[in-house]
Amino acid sequence: MIKGKGMENKIEKLKEEFEGIKKEIAYTGFIKKGSITKCYQSCRNPNCRCNKDPRFKHGPYFLLTTKEKAKTRTFSVPEGMLREVKSYVKNYKILKSKIMLLEEVSEKIIKIKIKKYRKELGNSK
Repeated sequence: MIKGKGMENKIEKLKEEFEGIKKEIAYTGFIKKGSITKCYQSCRNPNCRCNKDPRFKHGPYFLLTTKEKAKTRTFSVPEGMLREVKSYVKNYKILKSKIMLLEEVSEKIIKIKIKKYRKELGNSK
């Protein structure tokens, strides 16, 4: 009987951990899946110095690249919004890691319950 209580205590602690992670998720800000890159470009003007020397390419330009329905989409991000959009991308990564934690905790609970179920079946035979 003491072992059964131990399993129940483990489950309760895991449920508390699960609820704590859910609360953290609730405070996550805006999210966006993707990555931000900085690039420089040459223009089409043949007389522009950007075509003669790579050090004079135009930019930097910031691009947000994401996948939507198996297609790559790229958006130009104004430099004034770069910090904000970067925070969205970072929040997405944090959210994804927290969801993975929820899944790990859930798996631990499942394993404990399966073990308990099998013990109960063994005792009833």
